[in-house]
Amino acid sequence: MKKLRTGCLAAAALLVAGSASSETLQQAVRTALTSNPEIRATTAEARASAYDLLKLQSEYQPIVTLYGKAQTQRVYDPGSQVSTDLGDTKFARQLGIEAELVVLDGNRRANLVYSNAARVDGNIFRLLDASETMALNVVEVYIDLYRHLRLQEAAARNLRRHREIGQKVNELVDGGRLPLSDRLQVDDRIRAAQIALIDIRRQGRDAEARYERIVGKKRSGPVSLPGVKAPANSQEALARSAVDASYRVRIAAIEVERAKYEGAVVEADRMPRLSLNAGAKAGRDIDGSAGPQTDTYIGLRLNWILHKGGRDAERNAWVERKSKALAEQHVAVGEVRELAQRTWNSYIANGDRVHLLSAQLNVNRDLVGQYQSEFEAGTRSLLEVLDAEQSAFNVEFEGISAQAAYTFSIYRMLAAQSRLAKHFGVKPSNTALVPDFRERALANPTSVFKTEIPPME
Repeated sequence: MKKLRTGCLAAAALLVAGSASSETLQQAVRTALTSNPEIRATTAEARASAYDLLKLQSEYQPIVTLYGKAQTQRVYDPGSQVSTDLGDTKFARQLGIEAELVVLDGNRRANLVYSNAARVDGNIFRLLDASETMALNVVEVYIDLYRHLRLQEAAARNLRRHREIGQKVNELVDGGRLPLSDRLQVDDRIRAAQIALIDIRRQGRDAEARYERIVGKKRSGPVSLPGVKAPANSQEALARSAVDASYRVRIAAIEVERAKYEGAVVEADRMPRLSLNAGAKAGRDIDGSAGPQTDTYIGLRLNWILHKGGRDAERNAWVERKSKALAEQHVAVGEVRELAQRTWNSYIANGDRVHLLSAQLNVNRDLVGQYQSEFEAGTRSLLEVLDAEQSAFNVEFEGISAQAAYTFSIYRMLAAQSRLAKHFGVKPSNTALVPDFRERALANPTSVFKTEIPPME
């Protein structure tokens, strides 16, 4: 098995090609991650959720309200009015200002911050996960394009080879050494090779179109693939590391925590609310009294909603959302583990195919050379030579696809571990924000408000 792996890595090294002006896979990935509309949309959502979190700073700051009124008023209150003012209609006007600062609220504000901080972290991890998915999509279209270019080269060589055979057959037919049917036979194979090349070139143009859509621009130079080492040495090791590092699993875990904080907010809404209130107001002819009036005050205010309809339904809804988050966490772990296992299976199978097809191609090429010599010696028929050429081309064709699939499976292993973007030099620090808001909020709920959001560079 070790020899097989060594052989596969050596075969992967054959993919190294190109020049200094080639369009590298790293360049393609970086271009897509900075220009693709899907990534920009996910980035915008992450930044918007960060601004929503910053908006909660107002929960810890006083609310200052300026109010006023002007109205006609008729008051009849013998206990508070002089007899000459009883029942008179007056034009009352008043202007006031009040400041309120919440002192206690059952930790409602803190849990709102925790919940929104978890939401920000989740959206940042979604951005990182989208970057992994986009990077894998770029790798796929890049390798597919490289494969199609190699297949076109193989098909062109196959056509040239058949034309060379056709030229020799024509000379032998003209010399009377072969029947006319051999000329017709080789002409038929040449046309079949031409049709195959036309079809492969069409598929190559389709691959170019897919590349332009995913990367965001047309290919500007030759493509080349570097050798890449498998990031794990067993299926179980890959599955464990994938679950531990997967952004999707982290997102699911954050959603569970977020549901917990939302439940705490629901419970806090049933607790008393204590605030510090201060204000001043001035007016004239207020509440039936004639003349100017002023009033200033400062003190504590208690508000406690003892009964409110729908509270049981609200709590039941939270319980169901928490159950949903827990279930989705289990699903995420299972699916990431399955993806890692299937990726490993693909890696092993494609490696075996590359090894066997490489050996088979060497045999077919030797067989073609031997049949060609025997044909010229008159001991082999033209049909046998053409069939040998066809077999060699088919094996080479299949081998190119197997090699591409093998290389792609290694990159899929990196993606399963959420390491693909980093492999190409795109670090999490290159994103708009760092997913540490929940950790900072738990340490100090107001610390998350001291964050500047830098522009994407």
